[in-house]
Amino acid sequence: MSIRWGNRIHFADLWLSHDQCSTRGNDSTLAPISHYKTGAGSSSASASLATLFPEDDREDPDSFELPADVEPLLTEAPLFTEHTAHGIALYHAPRPYNQRTGRMRRALDVPLIGEWVREHVDSTLPVKVRVSYQKLLKVYVLNALHHRRPRALNKKNMFASFRATKFFQSTDIDWVEAGLQVVRQGYNMLNLLLHRKNLNYLHLDFNFNLKPIKTLTTKERKKSRFGNAFHLTREILRLTKLVVDSHVQCMLGNVDAFQLADGLQYIFAHVGQLTASTDTSIK
Repeated sequence: MSIRWGNRIHFADLWLSHDQCSTRGNDSTLAPISHYKTGAGSSSASASLATLFPEDDREDPDSFELPADVEPLLTEAPLFTEHTAHGIALYHAPRPYNQRTGRMRRALDVPLIGEWVREHVDSTLPVKVRVSYQKLLKVYVLNALHHRRPRALNKKNMFASFRATKFFQSTDIDWVEAGLQVVRQGYNMLNLLLHRKNLNYLHLDFNFNLKPIKTLTTKERKKSRFGNAFHLTREILRLTKLVVDSHVQCMLGNVDAFQLADGLQYIFAHVGQLTASTDTSIK
């Protein structure tokens, strides 16, 4: 307890610090599991009792007797077994050996001797060993002083951020409606590519057939050549258009479910025939 004095007492700081567990490792295998070490505390138990309870207040211990039928709890249970010392040592082992669950750690990531620096060095060790302890402890203290708390990372939901923009919207629509949207956007995308290259003499219909509207010259034929990616995208969109149109006809009532199933089976069995371009002059 510390009190700051002046004309009057402004405030007082009071702290109580004690370890919940004051166990220490046992280097000797012959020593019992639980025993008192004189180096752990300077005052004995009898001295503490004498300070708390003076001689006049204490009763004669011979005047108090327990009944004959009173027995301590767990009398039949053994106080310790051959595995008790190993269990206590494992419980107080450094991380991650004191955990039964958790993610796997590599051997090189486990600090086996990191706690040795903070231990009190034995005075019987050579001078160079004690100097090494001192240097390592100095580095540990410097690292602890210069350590900054990590910043609190406010986890942001990426989908929520996207949803706030005009480019990423969410809605509940039917799969057929989504297919119609995909086909429409794909048609616009391919048309933009045609207009970007200023190919006004090529026409892309709604079934994704790319045909010239006139007889092309050699220069126009060379200019109108697209790569494999363009024609692959066009054929994929053409197949999607066929599947979506089949479902649209079924939803309009023009065909029944059996005709829809037969048409879908034919589409996926003849993909190459249905998506092939009818005009090879622009390929």
